[in-house]
Amino acid sequence: MFSIPFELNRSITINKSAEHVFASLGDFNQWGIWSPWIIIEPDCPVKVTNAATSIGHQQEWDGTRIGSGRMELIEKTDNKRLAYDLEFISPWKSQSKTQFELEETQDESGNPATKVTWYMQGTLPIFLFFMKKMMSAFVGADYERGLKMLKEYLETGVVNSRVDINGIKPQDGFYYVGFQHQMPADKISEVMGPSFEKLMKSDIPQPDLCMTVVNKFDMVNKQCDLVAAVAYKNKPNFALPEGMLMEYFPPHSALEVLHKGSYQHLPNGWSTLVNFLRYKKLKANKKVKEYEVYINNPQEVASEDLETAIYAPIR
Repeated sequence: MFSIPFELNRSITINKSAEHVFASLGDFNQWGIWSPWIIIEPDCPVKVTNAATSIGHQQEWDGTRIGSGRMELIEKTDNKRLAYDLEFISPWKSQSKTQFELEETQDESGNPATKVTWYMQGTLPIFLFFMKKMMSAFVGADYERGLKMLKEYLETGVVNSRVDINGIKPQDGFYYVGFQHQMPADKISEVMGPSFEKLMKSDIPQPDLCMTVVNKFDMVNKQCDLVAAVAYKNKPNFALPEGMLMEYFPPHSALEVLHKGSYQHLPNGWSTLVNFLRYKKLKANKKVKEYEVYINNPQEVASEDLETAIYAPIR
């Protein structure tokens, strides 16, 4: 079958030696801890064969939602490079190549660090030609999620991110007030953090919820339109501070996903949400926006104990 090629790469710096990073990346037994796909379907069966970091080391997976495939280590340069053959069996068949390149460096204190660059050369079936840009964007986002988890795992020994799918639940209507921002996707924390601080310092009644409303999130162009907001079950009666908006969310049904852990890993929750919507072929309710609700306060609990509910309204 004719296919369309695409390429991408993403990088991150990990405060560990290249030898340490190489040993972990070359061992498929460790991939499940930081894999951006396994976190979406943690019960996915995975089989690992042959010795870690050796040519021929393999892993096979057979997921219900993330598909099935296999990966094999085919080339290595100790502490510098690992190259793999990657075969997808479902949801469609394709052959790809992927590599990790390691560059030794130092952190600000002069301790060993490693710049890790993750490459992929993939293909799409010709009938999906229109998805090339979107596929590159989605896989690139997966790589970014994976590298963040890899960094946390190698630097701390754990990954503070877990996702539970809570199913479709009825949601009451509410009013929300907040500050709207358009920004590049990589500036979200930089923009939204101060916006929430400003919101909490505003002269407004005690809210029922603290949340972010997603007006738009463009994965391809990496631009977003978000509202840092608080919500009320009943319509509040107060004068809106300058620059603050108020809108009403009608009652609706929504798929609920719960993310537990650091806010830096919230994209794991959103990716799980999107994956489950696609798997179940659920139809979005375009009259109601997607949103996330912060269940506890980051000033009162450790980052590993943070809980965020993510909602996709459906028809």
